[in-house]
Amino acid sequence: MEIRPSLPITVHPDCVEFVRVIEELLLLRQHEIGQQHQTLPFVAREDDWGPRKWHRTEFEDMVYSSYKRMRQGHITRPPRREVVMEIADYFQCTRMERNRLLLAAHTFPVESYLTGAELEHVLRVATEVASVLPMPTMIINRDWRIHYLSESLLRLYDISPKQLAEFPASSINMLQLLFDPTLPLYPNLMINHASWEQMALWTIHGFKMANLLSTYEPWYRQVVMQFMQLPEFSRYWQQVHLEKYIEAVPTSSADVRLETSVPCLQDPSCSLSLRPLVISTGYFHYTFPQIIGFLPISKEDQAIFEKIGLPYPSSLSAGQFVP
Repeated sequence: MEIRPSLPITVHPDCVEFVRVIEELLLLRQHEIGQQHQTLPFVAREDDWGPRKWHRTEFEDMVYSSYKRMRQGHITRPPRREVVMEIADYFQCTRMERNRLLLAAHTFPVESYLTGAELEHVLRVATEVASVLPMPTMIINRDWRIHYLSESLLRLYDISPKQLAEFPASSINMLQLLFDPTLPLYPNLMINHASWEQMALWTIHGFKMANLLSTYEPWYRQVVMQFMQLPEFSRYWQQVHLEKYIEAVPTSSADVRLETSVPCLQDPSCSLSLRPLVISTGYFHYTFPQIIGFLPISKEDQAIFEKIGLPYPSSLSAGQFVP
């Protein structure tokens, strides 16, 4: 639907494009309400702003009180970037809409997601790094899809490459592996329900944080709808609010640990405590895809690694702590 609102001639030239985008978004959201096309099995548009009617007066009252003066020509430049980001939140913008607002305000856009050949190139680099790290590793993208599982991680869970190839493509996802009882990883993690619950909440928290600006993207809705079909997922999803403290989620990343059984040893009494690490392939560039490594925490865990032939960084030099 193409929407081209008329603009008052009093708008300052530096603000014309910004006002145009605001007016288009107001009309578009009003049109969407009329269409009543949101039929999702979860509250995709629930947020701190509450219900809105997408009227100009409401917009001015709730988020940008200077908008009326801007339309009258008294404001000669668009608002600061942080204000524009709030405006985008109010409008529940997709990434493309958010960037239109930012560019109209003469500020830099949010980073685009890697796709196509660019994503494939970064995945190749990440795989080269992950394959030589002295620990079991995997590579995930922004949608938590797993693009690589190291041989040592497959060995830990007694999964052959042939078995992995038989998994449905949609199931090779961090959250799917945590919540889908039909997949082999699930019973191994459920050996310690408290640890599984903590890991589930932490993983959902990480997914929401990583995709904070993607909540209204079609791919995000599709992925969450898929997860909502999994047992227990909806209950844990609703518990995770980014702005609220969650008792079951560690406040420090150093406190995160994963308890798992060791199916390759065929000993139900044997379990491992692992410390997950997130590793970026860029230099101070913490975007996706990312490598996740798993380290044994205690000497007992290291002994199990050695018993089944899994690598871990045991022979590194001590180095020097710098206070």
